[in-house]
Amino acid sequence: MNTNNTKIVSDKNTTICWKLAQTHPILAFLLITFAWSWLFWFAAIPLRGQDTLLRTVIVFIGGYGPAIGGILALGLKNGMRFKLNQKQLPAMLLGAGLIFGLMVLRYLIGNIPNYDRLPENLALTAPIVIAAVAASLVGGWVIASAYANNMDVRGKMGSLIPSHLPLGWTLLALFFFAGLLLVSWGLAALLGMEIEYPGLWGRPALEIIPLFLLAFTLTALARGGMEEPGWRGMMQPELQTRFSPLAASLVVSGFWSLWHLPLFLNRFYPEDLVMGMIGGGIYRILLAIFMAWFYNRSGGKVILLVILHTSFNMVVNYIPVSEPLLVVLWLIVVVTVVLKDKMYRKLPSSL
Repeated sequence: MNTNNTKIVSDKNTTICWKLAQTHPILAFLLITFAWSWLFWFAAIPLRGQDTLLRTVIVFIGGYGPAIGGILALGLKNGMRFKLNQKQLPAMLLGAGLIFGLMVLRYLIGNIPNYDRLPENLALTAPIVIAAVAASLVGGWVIASAYANNMDVRGKMGSLIPSHLPLGWTLLALFFFAGLLLVSWGLAALLGMEIEYPGLWGRPALEIIPLFLLAFTLTALARGGMEEPGWRGMMQPELQTRFSPLAASLVVSGFWSLWHLPLFLNRFYPEDLVMGMIGGGIYRILLAIFMAWFYNRSGGKVILLVILHTSFNMVVNYIPVSEPLLVVLWLIVVVTVVLKDKMYRKLPSSL
């Protein structure tokens, strides 16, 4: 094998990626994000008829696509080199160990009726363990980007390992959606409307709290929360250099929704494809607008968006809700922040 030719091809590919990221960073981000996620998620389609943990873990690996796309697109703009520094390596290993440990704890708990169900077949195989280790290492690499040599990457991802967080915005990220659910529940009770109770409703608090903490942390580090280094950490602020926050958030919501498509095809999402994509798409428009507002107002700290995103995914499993009233409340919140902050106007300078 001619190593010189191999090096030339590698350098040429790196140069092409660097030029694309420099001239069209959003396109580079989307290509990397969709290529990574859809590669794994489409590969899981043959497993959709098998109730196995392998599909779940493969989905976890693919879920890091936006984070990987955001980090690489930001880094390649300045000629990123794929070498871990003295801070990144231990951070990566510690992060990977934490994620793997959380996966093990969730596995040991097993299936929970009317909750986040694991597959019926919980037998471990070598591919499942290897995939879990791979997912943990990828997650550790994303977390370690907080210490990247590249200034653009460290500037955006540095908050993933925060030295301090603003108390007010942290509390809002943690409890905003829970408050919205509680209001919808209270109004529905007063108006005599139908209320949907979560599957865990009525369980003892000492049983629920540890489960919530485990599920919240795992979701933040290995599921929905780790989308935020991409969608809001890279794509939203990059679009805001040319468009208003409102217009940018609408563009983000479209790609964000499309990105989920294979999860219906591999049956990780059991809902109907058409209704799931339409319903999820409408919901993500509202979320994307609010999260764009939150990102800009909170100083662009990605970790706060990770917390906020995780709360959106989690608290609905613990608090009763009236879906019609929740939609109304979301519309009120979104219209309020758009008008109050004039999100339809371009920002004077990007974060």
